[in-house]
Amino acid sequence: MPRYSYIAKTLPQTTAQGNIEAESEQDAINKLAKMGYFPISVSYEAVSQTNEGLFSLKRVSRKEIFQFTRQLSSLIESGVNILNALNIISNQTSNKRLSVILADISGRIKDGKSLSDSLAVFPALFPGFYCAMVRVGEASGGLNTTLKRLADFLEADEEFKDTLRAGMTYPFFIFMVSALTVVVLLVFVIPRLVLMFEDMGQVLPLPTRILISASEILRNYWWLFVACIGAVIFSLRRLYKSAKGRFSLDRFKLKMAVFGQIVLKTEIARACRTLSLLLSSGIPITPALEIAVSVVENQVIREEFAKFKEKINSGQSLSSGFRESKIFPEFVVNIVAIGEETGSLDASLMRVAQDYERETDRTLKSLTRLLEPVIILVMGLIVGFIVLSMLLPIFQINIMAR
Repeated sequence: MPRYSYIAKTLPQTTAQGNIEAESEQDAINKLAKMGYFPISVSYEAVSQTNEGLFSLKRVSRKEIFQFTRQLSSLIESGVNILNALNIISNQTSNKRLSVILADISGRIKDGKSLSDSLAVFPALFPGFYCAMVRVGEASGGLNTTLKRLADFLEADEEFKDTLRAGMTYPFFIFMVSALTVVVLLVFVIPRLVLMFEDMGQVLPLPTRILISASEILRNYWWLFVACIGAVIFSLRRLYKSAKGRFSLDRFKLKMAVFGQIVLKTEIARACRTLSLLLSSGIPITPALEIAVSVVENQVIREEFAKFKEKINSGQSLSSGFRESKIFPEFVVNIVAIGEETGSLDASLMRVAQDYERETDRTLKSLTRLLEPVIILVMGLIVGFIVLSMLLPIFQINIMAR
């Protein structure tokens, strides 16, 4: 149940303050009156302002958000009012944290706030473009249609992110397992064989001496490797937190051979899909651009998109902004220009998003197919060198015995 913070007079010269659970602000006032209190102020205690609320936001997945959006759309389309729909979803969800948040939203609506304003209190779950879409749906009377579009958008965006994660997870897994195998051989297996080699009393082959030296360095100075890795991670995180450092790192990402194109097309696809959704919902181009910029993570691309707003305000077209930028490919410029000429800019932007999502998917699959044999080959050569280095002294013994 929603909670309210209150300040009330208990005696002419005495005041009290605290929290009370109630269905609405008026219900809280009535409860305080029954307790013999005279309310001075009663305010909604937002979940987002409590530690429990902050913890809750971290534990609600994007999948649960688009499922909530689709369920809310279906219930409203079936004639269920917003409050009842929120209560139904809150009771059905298995995520208690999401249930608390929905109860908070329901309480705000009971106090006279709109759904969009109530959702805006939780920007980590319902970002700016989400609330803007809901606000347009409320104003136009087509909230269920808007929510359905939002659910489709969130589901498509999540599927695209899953594709990106899946494309890089398997090569990373192979690399980590191979690296762990090499470390285990150097740290635990080689030292035991060294004792046997020392008892031979003969000069060891060069590869074996190199292997033994590598094993000793790793065993004696492992803390230095860990410290270096930690220092690099700490430095990168600190650099990424600063505006100039993040801009430099994001610019470096775009200049990388293959990865740069993946980042560029991924960001363009997300921004164009968001902008298409906003424009098709009736939001003007300038505020739509301002909202769409918020979904772009790369600071270099975000800065370019931010410039488009200024150019449109000065009378230029969106395609001219793309054309003047040195980042965006000619394909994007041509498709956007055609969309402006035909009056179907939202459809053109959606085409750009879909084409780049498919192209990114193909690139990731090709990259994965290429990386797998390369990683296996490199790690196979390393393991082969280790095995050969361990066997060479044994071969020498057999030759001397003969």
